[in-house]
Amino acid sequence: MQETAAIKAKPLEARNLVDRVRVTMANRPFLKDVSIMLTGAVGGQAVSLLLSPLLTRLYTPQEFGTLSVYSAIIAIMAVVASLRYELALPLAKSDEEAVNLMAVCLCVLLATTLVLGAVVFFIPAALLAGLWPIPGDQGPLRIYRLLLVVGYVCLGGYFVALYVATRAGAFRPIAKTRLAQGVVGPTSQIALALLGLGAPGLLTGAILGQSAGTLGLFGSVFSGRTGLLKEITWQRMWAQAKRYRQFPLVASWAALIDAIGGSQLLYLLIGATYSARVAGFIFLAERVVSRPMVIIGTSILQVFVGEAGRAVDSDPAQLQRRFYQVVTRQTALAAIWILLANIIALLLFPAMFGEEWRDGVPYLQAISLTYFAQAAVLPVFHTLQILEKQRLAAGWQIGRLILTVGAFFGAIALGLSAPLVIAAYSAAQAVACGVLLMMMAYSIQQVQRKS
Repeated sequence: MQETAAIKAKPLEARNLVDRVRVTMANRPFLKDVSIMLTGAVGGQAVSLLLSPLLTRLYTPQEFGTLSVYSAIIAIMAVVASLRYELALPLAKSDEEAVNLMAVCLCVLLATTLVLGAVVFFIPAALLAGLWPIPGDQGPLRIYRLLLVVGYVCLGGYFVALYVATRAGAFRPIAKTRLAQGVVGPTSQIALALLGLGAPGLLTGAILGQSAGTLGLFGSVFSGRTGLLKEITWQRMWAQAKRYRQFPLVASWAALIDAIGGSQLLYLLIGATYSARVAGFIFLAERVVSRPMVIIGTSILQVFVGEAGRAVDSDPAQLQRRFYQVVTRQTALAAIWILLANIIALLLFPAMFGEEWRDGVPYLQAISLTYFAQAAVLPVFHTLQILEKQRLAAGWQIGRLILTVGAFFGAIALGLSAPLVIAAYSAAQAVACGVLLMMMAYSIQQVQRKS
């Protein structure tokens, strides 16, 4: 009898637990939205991590180095694909304003893609090879020219779709794209490796992964609401372009400086100063150590941006509380993860990824401080943009660029080894991120006082 009662009690306890979780989520929409985003992101990242040992046996560190430089170039250029108009989408007051602002984003994306295509296809081969060293046995240069343009427009289109969905609160569709990206990217890279495509296949798989789900995001927002598209007119588009002109006039070039001064710059510096092999080591470290925290951070960032865009005018106190809550919890999580990842890498890196990758451990250790600092700041990274303090953000981005490049070349001038040079760069990144957090906190406090 006691066993029967216990058996009946377990399903009841389970139901009660599920009910409590549902009530908690209903009362805490921010937590609910973040959990939805994380579900897809973590699922996609889990697939990517599980397939990484296979990828490192199909592709060499040199080929990963080629991908790292390509990814850095695309990441730097794509931040200005829509001249940062996409960041204004969560600030739009009405659906009519939002859809016209979206049209502005897409038109700008088309224009910048045409400009980039003209530059990439007419730039002399010697100059392109100097900017992006590609071994002669890794495919014709024209393939890489085409991949640069295709990768740019695909990533730029995804950014627009992402912020359209963020404004609409379509976090489930966003989560599905995160899952799709984690699955499509590595599986397509494996398939292309088996076809013998080498580095071009690795790059093509990266493009497929980055852009997976873009059309689905647009569809999720406009499903049953296609009438909104009829609200798009040139006059309204121009009005929105003027209303948010600070984004292209200030935020666009500031974002370009920010992208150059961020972790992407390191791949370009390493490619020019050391070798594609070293860049490949850093790329793998980012893939298995930094990317899980980046996925968590960007998942929180999308929800934070959506909530902050509403709270900045209506409830600055709530924005301040959310800011400190997100930063403190993310910092603690990042510290635990980075420490654990370094211990595991020291013990298991060669066994997991192949003996050829053993030399990557010192580089992972050297760059870990950057990963920690960036993970802490990422969930609130657009705070100054939301507060429309683009000039302040631009000043910080210029300062970070000077600091990090100075640390990198200063360490080289001292004759330090490659891991120590990267460690100096990493320390400079951490200092810059700490300064940014203080600037954000002060700016939020100012807004609250004014209100």
